Amino acid sequence: MRTAVAALVLGLSLGAAARSADLSDPVFLKAPDRDDWAKAYPAQAAQSGLSGSAQVRCAATAAGSLENCAVVAETPTGAGFGAAALSLMGGMELRPTSQSGQLIAGKSVLVPIKFTPDVLRPGGVVTHPDWLKKPRSEDMAQYWPVEAADKGGKVSVSCVVSTRGLLDNCRLTSEDPAGHGFGAAALAMTPLFLMRPMTVDGQPVGGAAINIPISFGAGGGGGGRFGSTISILRAAPWSASPTLAEMAAAFPKSAIGRIASAHVVMRCAFERDGRLEDCDSISEDPPGHGFANAARSLTRQFRIMVGADDKKITDLRVDVPFDFRDPSQPGPAIQVFNPQWLKTVDPAAAPKLFPESAAKAGLKEGRAIVECEVTHAGALAGCSVVKEDAPGMGFGEAALAVANVMQANLWTAQGTPVEGARIRLPVTLKLPDEPAQAPAAKP
Repeated sequence: MRTAVAALVLGLSLGAAARSADLSDPVFLKAPDRDDWAKAYPAQAAQSGLSGSAQVRCAATAAGSLENCAVVAETPTGAGFGAAALSLMGGMELRPTSQSGQLIAGKSVLVPIKFTPDVLRPGGVVTHPDWLKKPRSEDMAQYWPVEAADKGGKVSVSCVVSTRGLLDNCRLTSEDPAGHGFGAAALAMTPLFLMRPMTVDGQPVGGAAINIPISFGAGGGGGGRFGSTISILRAAPWSASPTLAEMAAAFPKSAIGRIASAHVVMRCAFERDGRLEDCDSISEDPPGHGFANAARSLTRQFRIMVGADDKKITDLRVDVPFDFRDPSQPGPAIQVFNPQWLKTVDPAAAPKLFPESAAKAGLKEGRAIVECEVTHAGALAGCSVVKEDAPGMGFGEAALAVANVMQANLWTAQGTPVEGARIRLPVTLKLPDEPAQAPAAKP
């Protein structure tokens, strides 16, 4: 087997927090997202489009939280940016050790916070990502497309970044040459990326988009230790998966109170009934604390939906991400940017849901948005209407009926059970166009 050599081209920003702090190189594991930044933005400054920044000094705890915070610098003064920055500190989380390996407990940390008007607008793009982890040459060899042989290629993917720095809702934006599998390989690799959740200049990344260029160097194919003829399944339709309680129970006991979070990717084969077997770790961060074994112990809880025609399932492999969180600390909200639906409304039945009162009023189309919580079974519960066209015409009630049918995939692309996530579901209903009447026959 040849050694695969490949080049991964990525933009990096390797700075650290301000050097005046006792701890010069903290590793942020979680930061508030763009919505939190926008809510904290001083109202008058937001209305006038004023930018600002602040530096906050805090004491770090062993668990990675920040306490005893105080504003030490604010620009411009008197515009409220210092108080706004302080309000964000509760959403910050550090790794228990710094980038250089120092214990952070009791250390002083200087946190830069920057407010710019672009954070008030939805979307946003991270242009200078600071990667904690990205695929190496040997990692890329595990995904090298069989059909590419010794060819090289360049790919670009676009993803949404979570507050943990993980990637979600990834899609292919360019592929050269096309049709050789490099795009699918790049998308399959996205669980291996981990970004520093707050960039060096103090801007949030949670909820923002990122464009990642990836270069596969010519001659890098080889198939890695899993061989050169496997196919990697993305977005597996999980009909069973571990619960949040099972994830917490699997967290290594020796790491509780010492390591706030960890990320593992397991590559597994399928049994004929859709369960997993022969699982091996292909990524573990941080390594050496038992998280790969914890993930392996959970793989027997997974099962995909297998149809009668799925006879070649045993020829596939699947990469399963696991995002572990210290169960002794308050759990963060589960983020789902683009739910994968296992069950939706039958398109043929959708016109029957169109509100009768709206049809009588001559409306042909209507839209409503409902907010729901996802159960462990993927069902939507506790739904409420947050917006609807033509209030009182019944589009909200129709959207609730649609939500009652939907079922989400049980495992997120970031590596957590979907249970507990709150999502907004937009529902658009249309009446079918009436068929054109044939002209009357002439006598």
